[in-house]
Amino acid sequence: MADYKLSRSLKSHSSDVRGVVFPKEDLIVSVSRDRTLRVWKPLPGSAESKLGIEWSSDISYESTKYLNSIAWLGDKDLIASSGLDPTITVASLSSQSSINYVLKGHEGNVCALHYNDDVLISGSWDKNAIVWQEKSIKYILRGHEQAVWAVLALSKNSFLTGSADKTIRLWQGDSQVSIFKGHTDVVRSLALIGDNKFASASNDGSIRIWNFHGENILELYGHSSFIYSVAYLPSTDEIISSGEDRTVRVWKNGECTQTIYHPCNSVWTVAVNSKTGDIVTGSSDSVVRVFSRSKSRWASQDELAKFEEEVASYAISTSEVGNISKDKLQGPEALSNPGTKIGQVLMIKTPLSSVDAYQWSGDQWVKVGEVVSAVGNQQKQLYKGKEYDYVFDVDVKEGAPPLKLPFNATENPYDAARRFLEANELPLEYLDETAKFIEKNASGIELGPQSAPVANDPYGSRYVPSNSTASTYPVATRKKQSIFSQKSYLSFKSINVAAINKKVREINETKNLQTALSASELSDIASLLPLADSGWIEDAAHKLTIISLKIVDLWLPQERLSALDILRVTVPLLSDANLVNSTTVSLLSSSINNSYQNNTAMVLRLLVNLFESDIGQAVISQLDVREKILDISREFALPTLSKIASIALSTLLLNYSVLTIKDKDLELAFSIIGVITEFLAVVNDPEAAYRLLIAFGTVISVDSPEVVEAGKSLDGSKAVKVVQSKFINEKRIKEVSENILYVLK
Repeated sequence: MADYKLSRSLKSHSSDVRGVVFPKEDLIVSVSRDRTLRVWKPLPGSAESKLGIEWSSDISYESTKYLNSIAWLGDKDLIASSGLDPTITVASLSSQSSINYVLKGHEGNVCALHYNDDVLISGSWDKNAIVWQEKSIKYILRGHEQAVWAVLALSKNSFLTGSADKTIRLWQGDSQVSIFKGHTDVVRSLALIGDNKFASASNDGSIRIWNFHGENILELYGHSSFIYSVAYLPSTDEIISSGEDRTVRVWKNGECTQTIYHPCNSVWTVAVNSKTGDIVTGSSDSVVRVFSRSKSRWASQDELAKFEEEVASYAISTSEVGNISKDKLQGPEALSNPGTKIGQVLMIKTPLSSVDAYQWSGDQWVKVGEVVSAVGNQQKQLYKGKEYDYVFDVDVKEGAPPLKLPFNATENPYDAARRFLEANELPLEYLDETAKFIEKNASGIELGPQSAPVANDPYGSRYVPSNSTASTYPVATRKKQSIFSQKSYLSFKSINVAAINKKVREINETKNLQTALSASELSDIASLLPLADSGWIEDAAHKLTIISLKIVDLWLPQERLSALDILRVTVPLLSDANLVNSTTVSLLSSSINNSYQNNTAMVLRLLVNLFESDIGQAVISQLDVREKILDISREFALPTLSKIASIALSTLLLNYSVLTIKDKDLELAFSIIGVITEFLAVVNDPEAAYRLLIAFGTVISVDSPEVVEAGKSLDGSKAVKVVQSKFINEKRIKEVSENILYVLK
């Protein structure tokens, strides 16, 4: 049987593709973190259009939050999608805004969907699965102890669910029939095999085949990291899987018969077309790819060569392949010897002392990437009966023998520093200094946990293959460092009284009787505004608010800046909740404009200042107002945003992050993480970038693994690395970035 080769690459999504279905030869549907559901169809009249050489993409539905799951309702010609919003949207495939109905019942991210026999089943971070028939809840399946990541409808009344609690459960109606145990980490995907077996995929790097009596018939190993998706191809009795090791793997009779590398970090999802046998994948590089065994559907030679080049040039982290000793690696001459089995990986030391990874395809070695950050062979050192990667000598007192500081590469440097200080009864004020000493002196290796599980983490730890030489000692729960979390709100209180007075009078002289301020109103501005420096009284704040609202209402947008500047400091002082609310809502509609970014900055500063009063917090916490603010934040999170507006927006998000921690509002946390990561990817001002990073770190310090998972799912690490590389000389950005990246590992 021929190997799969690339058939086509479909590029329209702007972020990770998290879900795909391939129900027909001429239909693919995908969902992405870019919040869109896209329908892919062959272009009429294109070359070999029946084979789908040229495909078009239309948005059938656009969500307000990222999408991660999809299900094809084949008998109804509808598509169900879900994501961070705890609802499920069922839409037709015709055109945008073609929503048929919305299903409401979950309380958290809906991360799994499956449809069969006229029922739809959904799984969620709320630990429940729900079975839907038509537009109503048929059953709520309660019993899992953590998020339900995988669901499978076997029939109208029989279901399978897989969870972050590492179990798979079989249900009849809403009654739990049996529990399947064996996986040692999160169960991420399920696939039915015939009538009496099913496959499960897990973060533990294994695929397990089960019968419905609870017996684990077979275990498949080959992936070197989390396995996110598994599918079954009945025509060839093959299992297809994909995962965090950037591969799709084809399994037959318990063996991996082909490994398809992708030029990206993660292959989030895989689906099959049962008629053609073709495979479709969705990846972290925003691309939907189709692979086929049929030569007539293969991409052109140029496209195939380009794809192979992209794969070969993609850098592989050492965390994927374990620690590597360059000195012991073979040179290019080893490639003249055939591999022992398909999928075998060989590390080769190049003449330039870099390390390349090759895979045996069955007839040749194919380069699949360059290994970066390769680590020299570390000799373990004994200290008090335990092995460590390092045992540092630390001089604490002149004339006294040095103290021993043991450290493993899999530890957080701050955990090791804390342990050292406590063991030697030294002040914790030295925590930062000691941790930085560790980081500096262990800089030759990759710091942070890679192989050991994190205590009490229901989402599991990164899988390391069994031949890795990485340390497997337990590590402490990740602690947020001293910069996290931000506990107080920031504000913009200073105001240039003289400049505002002057500008208002200049513009007022150009106005007619209907739009000009009266003499008494000008006098009030001149006499009351200086109170900003000597202490406000509410009556003054109220008068200035009314005058400023008149300016906003009657003057041109380019003439409103001074009034908005006044409102920025007066509105948060008001005790009239109705006036605060109406002013806020009005300004959100009338004075936010990309053409007048200084106006936008002043309104954003007003929103920032509202956090300092109870009434202001109540207004901006209202769901409709909050959603409007977050929508505006997404709209203006652009690389073209001015410095003043960028700092205002980043401070607004920072204050929302503080509110998240104080109220333990997970829904707000999920929402602002999305905005923060989008803005981080494009921000161009270092101060704004720093405030965004503090906001991000504050949000993910909330006591919830789901929030950390959301940070990972929304490409948080990638966005942080973009900022880190953009402001490479900013020490404060480097330090905060490293903290966040550690938490998101």
